[in-house]
Amino acid sequence: MKTPIDNATAGATLALLDSGDDFQMVDLWAVTLNGGAVIRWHGAGVSAPLTFAGETWLPGPGIDRGKITTKLGVEVATLDVTISATPADLINGAPLIPFAQGRGFDGATVVLYRGFLQSWAFPYTIVGATIDFSGRVTELKDISRAKFSMTVSAWTVLLNVNMGPDIFQAGCLNQHYDAHCGLTPVNVSGAVASGASITAFATNLTEADGFFAKGTLTFTSGANAGLSRAVQSYTNAGGLITTAFPLPFPPGPGDAFTALRGCLLTMADCTAQSNLARFRGQPFIPPAITGNGV
Repeated sequence: MKTPIDNATAGATLALLDSGDDFQMVDLWAVTLNGGAVIRWHGAGVSAPLTFAGETWLPGPGIDRGKITTKLGVEVATLDVTISATPADLINGAPLIPFAQGRGFDGATVVLYRGFLQSWAFPYTIVGATIDFSGRVTELKDISRAKFSMTVSAWTVLLNVNMGPDIFQAGCLNQHYDAHCGLTPVNVSGAVASGASITAFATNLTEADGFFAKGTLTFTSGANAGLSRAVQSYTNAGGLITTAFPLPFPPGPGDAFTALRGCLLTMADCTAQSNLARFRGQPFIPPAITGNGV
Protein backbone atom coordinates (compact mmCIF):
# COMPACT_ATOMS: atom_id res chain seq x y z
CA MET A 1 0.00 0.00 0.00
CA LYS A 2 1.27 3.48 -0.84
CA THR A 3 1.98 5.89 1.98
CA PRO A 4 -0.47 8.79 2.44
CA ILE A 5 1.07 12.12 1.47
CA ASP A 6 -0.31 14.14 4.37
CA ASN A 7 0.78 13.08 7.86
CA ALA A 8 -2.17 14.85 9.46
CA THR A 9 -4.62 12.57 7.63
CA ALA A 10 -2.53 9.41 7.42
CA GLY A 11 -4.43 7.64 10.21
CA ALA A 12 -7.84 8.44 8.72
CA THR A 13 -6.68 7.36 5.25
CA LEU A 14 -5.37 4.01 6.44
CA ALA A 15 -8.48 3.45 8.54
CA LEU A 16 -10.73 4.06 5.53
CA LEU A 17 -8.75 1.72 3.26
CA ASP A 18 -8.61 -1.01 5.92
CA SER A 19 -12.25 -0.72 6.99
CA GLY A 20 -13.73 -2.84 4.22
CA ASP A 21 -16.35 -0.14 3.59
CA ASP A 22 -17.03 1.30 0.17
CA PHE A 23 -15.00 4.37 -0.72
CA GLN A 24 -14.55 6.65 -3.73
CA MET A 25 -11.41 7.77 -5.55
CA VAL A 26 -10.52 10.91 -7.49
CA ASP A 27 -7.51 12.00 -9.53
CA LEU A 28 -5.78 15.15 -8.32
CA TRP A 29 -3.32 16.78 -10.73
CA ALA A 30 -0.63 19.26 -9.65
CA VAL A 31 1.18 20.81 -12.63
CA THR A 32 4.14 23.06 -11.79
CA LEU A 33 5.10 25.32 -14.70
CA ASN A 34 8.75 26.10 -15.33
CA GLY A 35 8.39 29.48 -13.61
CA GLY A 36 7.07 27.94 -10.40
CA ALA A 37 3.33 28.57 -10.79
CA VAL A 38 1.27 25.55 -9.72
CA ILE A 39 -1.97 24.57 -11.48
CA ARG A 40 -4.20 22.18 -9.52
CA TRP A 41 -7.05 20.27 -11.19
CA HIS A 42 -9.32 17.49 -10.02
CA GLY A 43 -11.03 14.88 -12.16
CA ALA A 44 -14.09 14.31 -9.98
CA GLY A 45 -16.57 15.34 -12.67
CA VAL A 46 -18.23 17.87 -10.36
CA SER A 47 -18.22 21.65 -10.81
CA ALA A 48 -17.27 22.42 -7.21
CA PRO A 49 -13.61 22.81 -6.15
CA LEU A 50 -12.10 20.23 -3.79
CA THR A 51 -9.81 21.00 -0.88
CA PHE A 52 -7.11 18.83 0.63
CA ALA A 53 -3.91 19.43 2.62
CA GLY A 54 -4.58 23.16 2.63
CA GLU A 55 -4.76 23.41 -1.19
CA THR A 56 -7.69 23.98 -3.55
CA TRP A 57 -8.15 21.76 -6.60
CA LEU A 58 -10.33 23.27 -9.33
CA PRO A 59 -12.45 21.40 -11.86
CA GLY A 60 -10.04 20.70 -14.68
CA PRO A 61 -10.36 20.02 -18.38
CA GLY A 62 -11.11 16.51 -19.62
CA ILE A 63 -8.06 14.40 -18.72
CA ASP A 64 -7.74 10.86 -20.05
CA ARG A 65 -4.67 9.09 -18.72
CA GLY A 66 -3.12 5.78 -19.62
CA LYS A 67 -2.28 2.98 -17.24
CA ILE A 68 0.39 3.54 -14.63
CA THR A 69 3.09 0.88 -14.66
CA THR A 70 5.92 0.36 -12.21
CA LYS A 71 9.31 -0.70 -13.61
CA LEU A 72 12.24 -2.15 -11.71
CA GLY A 73 15.76 -0.80 -12.02
CA VAL A 74 16.48 2.47 -13.79
CA GLU A 75 14.17 2.02 -16.77
CA VAL A 76 12.09 5.17 -17.23
CA ALA A 77 8.38 4.77 -16.53
CA THR A 78 6.06 7.06 -18.48
CA LEU A 79 2.48 8.22 -18.20
CA ASP A 80 0.56 9.27 -21.32
CA VAL A 81 -2.11 11.91 -20.78
CA THR A 82 -4.65 13.27 -23.26
CA ILE A 83 -6.17 16.63 -22.32
CA SER A 84 -9.39 17.83 -23.96
CA ALA A 85 -10.18 21.51 -23.51
CA THR A 86 -12.68 24.15 -24.54
CA PRO A 87 -12.05 27.91 -24.84
CA ALA A 88 -13.40 28.18 -21.29
CA ASP A 89 -10.48 26.13 -19.91
CA LEU A 90 -7.86 28.73 -19.00
CA ILE A 91 -4.36 29.04 -17.56
CA ASN A 92 -3.53 32.52 -16.24
CA GLY A 93 -6.57 33.78 -18.14
CA ALA A 94 -5.35 32.30 -21.45
CA PRO A 95 -6.99 29.39 -23.35
CA LEU A 96 -5.37 26.05 -22.60
CA ILE A 97 -4.81 24.82 -26.18
CA PRO A 98 -2.94 27.95 -27.40
CA PHE A 99 -0.99 27.83 -24.13
CA ALA A 100 0.18 24.30 -24.98
CA GLN A 101 0.90 25.24 -28.61
CA GLY A 102 3.08 28.09 -27.34
CA ARG A 103 5.23 25.61 -25.37
CA GLY A 104 3.80 26.70 -22.05
CA PHE A 105 4.30 23.19 -20.65
CA ASP A 106 8.01 23.03 -21.53
CA GLY A 107 9.92 21.99 -18.42
CA ALA A 108 6.73 21.51 -16.39
CA THR A 109 6.50 18.84 -13.70
CA VAL A 110 3.41 16.77 -12.95
CA VAL A 111 2.29 14.96 -9.82
CA LEU A 112 -0.76 12.70 -9.97
CA TYR A 113 -2.38 12.07 -6.60
CA ARG A 114 -5.13 9.56 -5.86
CA GLY A 115 -7.59 11.05 -3.42
CA PHE A 116 -9.94 8.95 -1.26
CA LEU A 117 -13.46 9.94 -0.19
CA GLN A 118 -16.05 8.11 1.88
CA SER A 119 -18.79 9.14 -0.54
CA TRP A 120 -19.73 11.68 -3.21
CA ALA A 121 -21.97 13.54 -0.79
CA PHE A 122 -21.39 17.30 -0.75
CA PRO A 123 -19.01 18.88 0.37
CA TYR A 124 -16.88 16.08 -1.13
CA THR A 125 -14.48 15.62 1.77
CA ILE A 126 -11.17 14.04 0.77
CA VAL A 127 -10.01 11.83 3.61
CA GLY A 128 -6.47 11.39 2.29
CA ALA A 129 -4.36 10.88 -0.82
CA THR A 130 -1.34 9.01 -2.13
CA ILE A 131 1.07 9.83 -4.96
CA ASP A 132 0.37 7.65 -7.99
CA PHE A 133 2.94 9.12 -10.37
CA SER A 134 5.32 12.07 -10.62
CA GLY A 135 7.78 13.27 -13.19
CA ARG A 136 8.43 15.90 -15.83
CA VAL A 137 6.79 16.64 -19.18
CA THR A 138 9.04 15.25 -21.91
CA GLU A 139 6.81 15.39 -25.00
CA LEU A 140 3.72 17.14 -26.35
CA LYS A 141 2.12 15.75 -29.48
CA ASP A 142 -1.09 15.51 -31.50
CA ILE A 143 -2.10 19.09 -30.68
CA SER A 144 -5.43 19.94 -32.31
CA ARG A 145 -8.05 22.61 -31.79
CA ALA A 146 -9.69 20.60 -29.01
CA LYS A 147 -7.07 18.37 -27.38
CA PHE A 148 -3.43 17.37 -27.11
CA SER A 149 -1.37 14.50 -25.76
CA MET A 150 1.38 14.81 -23.19
CA THR A 151 4.01 12.30 -22.03
CA VAL A 152 5.19 12.54 -18.44
CA SER A 153 8.41 10.66 -17.70
CA ALA A 154 9.39 9.50 -14.22
CA TRP A 155 12.34 11.20 -12.53
CA THR A 156 14.67 8.39 -13.60
CA VAL A 157 14.72 10.18 -16.99
CA LEU A 158 17.33 12.49 -15.42
CA LEU A 159 19.75 9.55 -15.47
CA ASN A 160 19.76 9.53 -19.28
CA VAL A 161 23.15 11.24 -19.46
CA ASN A 162 25.79 10.13 -21.96
CA MET A 163 28.87 11.71 -20.38
CA GLY A 164 30.52 12.07 -17.01
CA PRO A 165 30.18 15.10 -14.74
CA ASP A 166 33.58 16.59 -15.69
CA ILE A 167 34.90 17.21 -19.18
CA PHE A 168 37.67 19.40 -20.60
CA GLN A 169 36.24 22.48 -22.28
CA ALA A 170 36.82 26.19 -22.62
CA GLY A 171 33.60 27.16 -20.86
CA CYS A 172 33.07 26.91 -17.11
CA LEU A 173 31.71 23.58 -15.82
CA ASN A 174 29.70 25.32 -13.10
CA GLN A 175 26.07 26.23 -13.39
CA HIS A 176 25.57 29.89 -12.65
CA TYR A 177 24.77 30.34 -8.93
CA ASP A 178 25.22 26.66 -8.06
CA ALA A 179 27.24 25.54 -5.03
CA HIS A 180 30.49 25.40 -7.03
CA CYS A 181 29.91 28.86 -8.50
CA GLY A 182 29.11 30.35 -5.11
CA LEU A 183 27.62 33.61 -6.37
CA THR A 184 24.43 35.03 -4.90
CA PRO A 185 21.58 35.24 -7.48
CA VAL A 186 20.99 38.76 -8.78
CA ASN A 187 17.29 39.28 -9.56
CA VAL A 188 16.02 42.53 -11.05
CA SER A 189 12.32 43.43 -11.31
CA GLY A 190 11.06 44.94 -14.53
CA ALA A 191 8.05 45.54 -16.74
CA VAL A 192 7.32 45.08 -20.43
CA ALA A 193 6.94 48.07 -22.72
CA SER A 194 4.58 48.23 -25.69
CA GLY A 195 5.03 46.46 -29.02
CA ALA A 196 6.07 43.07 -27.63
CA SER A 197 6.23 39.85 -29.62
CA ILE A 198 6.44 36.28 -28.31
CA THR A 199 10.26 36.30 -28.54
CA ALA A 200 11.39 39.93 -28.16
CA PHE A 201 10.21 42.97 -26.25
CA ALA A 202 11.43 46.25 -24.83
CA THR A 203 11.49 46.75 -21.05
CA ASN A 204 12.31 49.36 -18.45
CA LEU A 205 15.60 47.62 -17.54
CA THR A 206 18.73 49.82 -17.60
CA GLU A 207 21.59 47.40 -16.91
CA ALA A 208 24.59 47.19 -19.26
CA ASP A 209 24.55 45.22 -22.51
CA GLY A 210 24.63 41.46 -21.96
CA PHE A 211 23.82 41.68 -18.25
CA PHE A 212 20.90 39.23 -18.52
CA ALA A 213 22.17 37.15 -21.50
CA LYS A 214 21.86 33.42 -20.71
CA GLY A 215 19.93 34.32 -17.57
CA THR A 216 16.30 33.57 -16.81
CA LEU A 217 13.19 35.69 -17.16
CA THR A 218 10.13 34.80 -15.03
CA PHE A 219 6.79 36.55 -15.52
CA THR A 220 4.83 37.46 -12.41
CA SER A 221 1.73 38.94 -14.07
CA GLY A 222 -0.14 38.82 -17.36
CA ALA A 223 -1.08 35.86 -19.55
CA ASN A 224 2.42 34.37 -19.17
CA ALA A 225 2.46 34.61 -15.36
CA GLY A 226 4.39 31.75 -13.78
CA LEU A 227 6.40 30.97 -16.93
CA SER A 228 10.15 31.26 -17.31
CA ARG A 229 12.28 31.58 -20.42
CA ALA A 230 16.03 31.63 -20.98
CA VAL A 231 17.26 35.01 -22.17
CA GLN A 232 19.07 34.74 -25.49
CA SER A 233 20.29 38.33 -25.57
CA TYR A 234 19.88 41.65 -23.80
CA THR A 235 20.79 45.16 -24.93
CA ASN A 236 20.70 48.33 -22.88
CA ALA A 237 19.05 50.35 -25.67
CA GLY A 238 15.36 50.11 -24.80
CA GLY A 239 16.07 47.30 -22.36
CA LEU A 240 15.50 44.87 -25.25
CA ILE A 241 15.21 41.21 -24.27
CA THR A 242 15.16 38.31 -26.72
CA THR A 243 14.12 34.91 -25.35
CA ALA A 244 15.64 31.62 -26.46
CA PHE A 245 12.18 30.09 -26.95
CA PRO A 246 8.85 31.76 -27.75
CA LEU A 247 6.23 32.52 -25.13
CA PRO A 248 2.67 31.24 -25.48
CA PHE A 249 1.35 34.82 -25.70
CA PRO A 250 2.89 38.22 -26.46
CA PRO A 251 3.46 40.06 -23.16
CA GLY A 252 1.24 43.06 -22.61
CA PRO A 253 2.44 46.55 -21.68
CA GLY A 254 3.12 46.63 -17.95
CA ASP A 255 3.40 42.86 -17.51
CA ALA A 256 5.77 42.39 -14.58
CA PHE A 257 8.72 40.00 -14.45
CA THR A 258 11.93 39.25 -12.62
CA ALA A 259 15.15 38.88 -14.61
CA LEU A 260 18.06 36.81 -13.28
CA ARG A 261 21.53 37.98 -14.27
CA GLY A 262 23.12 35.55 -16.70
CA CYS A 263 26.63 34.26 -17.29
CA LEU A 264 28.34 33.26 -20.56
CA LEU A 265 30.49 30.78 -18.58
CA THR A 266 33.65 32.40 -19.97
CA MET A 267 36.74 33.49 -18.09
CA ALA A 268 36.01 37.11 -19.00
CA ASP A 269 32.44 36.93 -17.65
CA CYS A 270 33.62 35.21 -14.47
CA THR A 271 36.22 37.96 -14.00
CA ALA A 272 33.56 40.64 -14.53
CA GLN A 273 31.55 39.08 -11.71
CA SER A 274 34.62 38.96 -9.41
CA ASN A 275 34.51 35.18 -9.25
CA LEU A 276 37.58 34.07 -11.20
CA ALA A 277 38.82 31.87 -8.32
CA ARG A 278 35.88 29.54 -8.90
CA PHE A 279 36.18 29.38 -12.70
CA ARG A 280 36.28 25.72 -13.83
CA GLY A 281 36.91 26.03 -17.56
CA GLN A 282 40.11 25.20 -19.46
CA PRO A 283 40.29 27.95 -22.11
CA PHE A 284 44.02 27.47 -22.80
CA ILE A 285 43.85 23.81 -23.87
CA PRO A 286 45.13 23.57 -27.47
CA PRO A 287 42.42 22.81 -30.03
CA ALA A 288 42.07 19.27 -31.34
CA ILE A 289 44.33 18.45 -34.31
CA THR A 290 43.02 16.24 -37.08
CA GLY A 291 44.67 14.59 -40.05
CA ASN A 292 48.48 14.66 -40.15
CA GLY A 293 48.63 17.67 -37.84
CA VAL A 294 50.04 20.02 -40.46
